[in-house]
Amino acid sequence: MRYQKKTSALRRLRFGRLLLAAALMVSWSRGAAADTLRGVDSTREALASTAAIVEGNVTQIAYTFDRDAGPRTVVTLKDLRAHFGRYADSTLELATLGGPVDERKWLYIPELPELTEDTRYLVFLTNVDWFFNPVVAEYVFRLEPGPRGNDVLIDPSGHAVLGVSAEGLELTDEPVVDTQIEFLRPNAKHRLLDGASALLAEAMSKEDFLAAIRDLLRDAPLQGEFRTSPARDRVWNQVPTAEEEPLRQADGQ
Repeated sequence: MRYQKKTSALRRLRFGRLLLAAALMVSWSRGAAADTLRGVDSTREALASTAAIVEGNVTQIAYTFDRDAGPRTVVTLKDLRAHFGRYADSTLELATLGGPVDERKWLYIPELPELTEDTRYLVFLTNVDWFFNPVVAEYVFRLEPGPRGNDVLIDPSGHAVLGVSAEGLELTDEPVVDTQIEFLRPNAKHRLLDGASALLAEAMSKEDFLAAIRDLLRDAPLQGEFRTSPARDRVWNQVPTAEEEPLRQADGQ
């Protein structure tokens, strides 16, 4: 087993000018990350940037383009349930930066978590004026039935969650999911790897995970509101660095 703290190195917003090439996929490798109020090095810090923790099924994935917001992959989750925080709607759209720019160009940001079709997720929604991604760091978990009948959590790297504490997540040493993207079907659900059942049998159940989060929230309840749309004061290919423009906590819809 390995104990993994979520580091903030990949989550600092240090972007320069984006160069797009005429290719099927375009990678942006300047440390792209989810918008958070502060660096996320632990579960405690993730919760400080969280407005709500919700669960829902991916029913649709579509693409949009806006001159300022840029190309967006819009994931629709339905049958939504809010476990913590305030989110009353039964449907949620997550509009992550990335997707087709035109017929020849595609913006792909590998540091941002990918949600897939026909998958149920547990999602930590940010409480800041976000632009890149409305998820807090990499705190979005695929829910998969475990061998014992309870749902277990799989993080964006494909590893199952063994435990959670204020310091971070404990993950399986080996992945349980093949996270390699199929370019012709980029939104397809990732397959479970051979031997995944044995690792999933050791994984923490969703119920135990939520109970641990509930304990952490007793001393520091969730704050702020989730904004459904990206901030309108930025342009997708002219994004300032974190030092130039600090993120602001959202105080209302």
